[in-house]
Parts: sequence; structure tokens; C-alpha cells
Amino acid sequence: MQKPRTVMLATACAVAGVSAMTYVSAQNNPAPPRSEPVRHLVYIATPGDNGTDNQSGIVVLDADNNYSFLKRISYELPASKMPGPKVSGITASLPLQMLYVTVDGYMTAFDLATDKIAWTFTGESAPVARTRGAASGCCERPWTLPDGKTLLVGSSYNSWWYYIDGATGKSLGKLPVPETPVTHNLAVSADGKLGIMGSMSSPKAGKAGVAVIDVPNRKVLRYMTFSEMVRPLTINHDASLVYVNVNDLIGFEIGDIQTGKMLKRVQLPGDAWRGKGYSHGIGMTPDESEIWVADPVNNAWQIWDNPGDGRNPVYNPSKMIKPTAGVVHSWIAMTNDGKLAFIGDSSVIDVKKHKEIAVMKDEFGRRIVHTEKALYMTFRDGKLIEVNNQFAVGDAKAHAARMAAPSTN
Repeated sequence: MQKPRTVMLATACAVAGVSAMTYVSAQNNPAPPRSEPVRHLVYIATPGDNGTDNQSGIVVLDADNNYSFLKRISYELPASKMPGPKVSGITASLPLQMLYVTVDGYMTAFDLATDKIAWTFTGESAPVARTRGAASGCCERPWTLPDGKTLLVGSSYNSWWYYIDGATGKSLGKLPVPETPVTHNLAVSADGKLGIMGSMSSPKAGKAGVAVIDVPNRKVLRYMTFSEMVRPLTINHDASLVYVNVNDLIGFEIGDIQTGKMLKRVQLPGDAWRGKGYSHGIGMTPDESEIWVADPVNNAWQIWDNPGDGRNPVYNPSKMIKPTAGVVHSWIAMTNDGKLAFIGDSSVIDVKKHKEIAVMKDEFGRRIVHTEKALYMTFRDGKLIEVNNQFAVGDAKAHAARMAAPSTN
């Protein structure tokens, strides 16, 4: 039976009304935009010492896809200056969405939205007095301070540190460290109050190996001296202890940052390594349960368990790692969650299993010989949302969780 015309009209009007309300509602409450998946990328600044393999630029690998090659970001150098000076450090800023690379002679900032150079800091206007390093006085290890907008940057094996505006590259001042005149390595406490600055100066020449500075107030608090020249270093979660490699030792020494005193010398058991080399690479898991140390004599990374307050590490030979490329250009960084380690001879290590799981290679399938200056960077919708640092240092939250766990107690 056919419906009356008035009923049909009423039905049509009702449908139209509902459709109109739905349209208006959709305009007032639009569906949230689709978010791209989180991406994990490894940025490796090259070249290493002596322009190894003629690598140049920043090699980007896809950590979510077996560390496959993704891109090479250019330094925009002419062929006559390729591959460029040796890279000395790398850091990044979340607020500014910038990546910073230091080399012998200058520091360059890259805009992560475009991968283009944003600015270059070239150090001093006239050549500086020096025994090594760049004539410009720039630059060694950089560190992004907690505000995300200020960088603490070493001079090029010289006797001061720069404060740099991360947005513009402008120098905000210098801090002289005359007793540690060969600035090199750096770690900063999580709150940004203490800077632990390593120097390749010798105690035999009457110079210290580490300067401890008050970062906000730009003053030296104390100097620390170890048995030999200080090489790479790392610090625990509250910057109360520093662990340093030194010349002529497979192992490390521990220093009390508050007192400035050396506490202990920790060496690989046995005598087979003596006189054959020294450790150049040290780091700790974020929870500080393990200390990893490069051992070039045995082509291995040696691991010490680190119980209690971190002052009495215990060597654990069962955890030794033998990377396929050996141990030569030794360095180490870890992801913030402590699951992965990136070492300076191109290996990616599963931290829990103490096992190599990948080798970092370029677009031609060649192993990248120097992967010392690398960052593990997390992006969402093209924005950097998390980054580790070039040193494997202790983390307060991870350490507190470990100490609260029943197995630790």
C-alpha cells in the first residue's frame, strides 16, 4: 500500500534534519588527524679519525627496519674539502628540533625539519695558542642543557668551554679551566647543575684530568686527578661518582665527584693485557647494574656487575661481548630504556642478552668503521620526541626502579 504524501514528506524532512545535524557535528568536532607511527632512527656523524672510508655527512639508519640505510645528510662541502674534519661530538635539542655536530674547527646546527644547515659556529676570530687541536679553538664534545636551548661545548683540546645559544649559534660566554687545559670529554648531571669535564692532560705534568663545574653559575668547583691521562668517562644518576678510562689500563678508575678524590682502580683480572693497550670506551646501563668497558687487547667489551652504591664493581667474565668487527674505535651509547647499545666499531648490541644483533652499514652495504658519534632518535609525525646522548650514563628513574626491586634488595 502506498504511503500518504504527507507521511513521505515528513520522513524526508526528518532524514534531512538528521543529516544536517550530523554534518554540523562533524564540523564542530572533526575527527582527530591520523598520527604517523613512531619512528626510531640512528643518526651517525662521520667521518671518524683520518676520514675513514671517505665517509662524510650524517648517515641515518632505520632502527625499525634492521638498521637499513635511509639517508645521508650533507655537510654541503666542496669536493676539495671532502670528507671534512674529524667529528668530535653530537647532540640534539627537542624544543628547537635541531641536531648539532662538532668537528675539528667548527660546530654545525641542522634543522631536523629540513635537514639543512641552520648555522655554523666557527670559534675564535683569530688563531689561538695551542699544542694540538684546531686553530679556531672549536670544538669538542657538546651537551644540550636541560632547557633544551643552551649548549655546553668543549674548546678544541684547549683550556676553556663554551656556552652556546642553540637557536642562533651565538657564543654566550666561555669558562676557563686552566688546570685541565686539553678539553675533551663531557657529561652533565640530569638537573644541569654539574658538569664533569674530562681533559687529556697528564698528572705527570702536574695537571688534573677532570674539572667539576657549577654549570648555571659558570665556575669551577674542583679539579680531580687520576693515575694517568683521562680518556672516556661516564657518571652515575646523581653525578656523585665518575668512572674514567685512563692510559695503560684495561679497566677504569672511580672518583668521588663531591670530594674530588679518586676512590678505586678497577682492572681486568690477570696480567696478559699489561703493556699492550688501554681501554678507550666506557658506559653504564641506565639502571647502573652494569659497567661496560672496551678491551682492545682481547677485541671485546668487558662487563662489571655494579651492585649497591656503585663503588665496588665485580667483574663478570660470562657477560663478555665479542663484536664481529673487534674493538678499535671504541665508544658506547645506549638507548634511554637500556635495551640497546651502540658501540664505536659499528655493532648494535642487545643489552640484556649481551649479543650483537646488527652491524651499521651505509647505502653501499659497507660497514661504517667509525660509529662513535651516534644518537638514537625517536620521531612522531616528523617531530623529534626523544633522544639519548652520546655517552652511556646512569639514569635516576631506572636506578631507583632497580634499587626498589626485590631481586636487588
